[in-house]
Amino acid sequence: MRSPALLAILLLAALLLPIPALANELSALAGAAEGLDTEDASYAWQAAFRYNFLHNFAASLSWINEGHLKDHHRDGLAAQAWGRVPLLENRVSIGIGGGIYHSFDTRFFPEGNFENVHGWAPIYSLTATYYTARPWFAQVAFNHIRAPGDFNTNTYLAGVGYRLWKEAEPPSGSAREIPPGNTTGYEVMPFLGQAVANSSGSELGIGSGIEFRMGIAENLDWTLTWLNEDVGKEIRRTGVGTQIWIVDAFLARRIALGFGAGLYTFLDLEPPPDSGETRRPDVEGLVTVTTSYRFSDHWFTRFNWNRVITSHNRDSDIFLLGVGYRWEQ
Repeated sequence: MRSPALLAILLLAALLLPIPALANELSALAGAAEGLDTEDASYAWQAAFRYNFLHNFAASLSWINEGHLKDHHRDGLAAQAWGRVPLLENRVSIGIGGGIYHSFDTRFFPEGNFENVHGWAPIYSLTATYYTARPWFAQVAFNHIRAPGDFNTNTYLAGVGYRLWKEAEPPSGSAREIPPGNTTGYEVMPFLGQAVANSSGSELGIGSGIEFRMGIAENLDWTLTWLNEDVGKEIRRTGVGTQIWIVDAFLARRIALGFGAGLYTFLDLEPPPDSGETRRPDVEGLVTVTTSYRFSDHWFTRFNWNRVITSHNRDSDIFLLGVGYRWEQ
């Protein structure tokens, strides 16, 4: 259960190595998913960060949601390597990518119950991108996921993206100055949001907590986070998560992106009915995607999307937004 999180953070490390690069790309796409084994279709969407470390080569990390196909709700994290062919004086780029996809599938059964299934699959992709004179670009994408022991899909997507440059550092003493060598200083942030059980009804509840974050290297953070999930009788958990993060900042360090993985130690206040317990301690996996915007030298806003990865069909998503305070190390 822990190995997917560890492998994912190592893969992201490759995307954020301090190599001189062209503009990096952040994109959001939407479209349709085709179940090749379920023989039906649903919506699909994808959010991706692509790191262009050479003119014709790139690496990407994507979150792909394959919608609600028959008896399945599946999404997951894809890490891919890309070859790219620029055309029309670099205004158009054709990309061919391949990599691995770690999926989270909520699988339903005729009796009315469900299970959370975690798996690995190869993913093959094709993109066509049109770059405008501004940082914005348009993109269409095709993904083929071939999952051994699960169902295979094609996704057809279109959307827009934004190029993120490494701008010059702010002058010493100015707003948004970051301690040399670190992307992040010390940060503390309370947050509030929504918790979603990965179950047959996708029940909704409240997520809340507080996060302490510190930069420990140029592209490395550590966090200690108190989390609370309250999804009625489906999930009621409270505990502490600790994570190691790969992070980077763009646009004069106003915008930061990151991916974290670690452990979530909690007290389960609503254990599964068949457990016979009223409450119990537990330790499970926790992976998180984050983005923050620094709007002054001390204040920022941050969005975290947490995925709790369990071994007993009680996965959840926690979407959290907060305003925090930062200070220098």
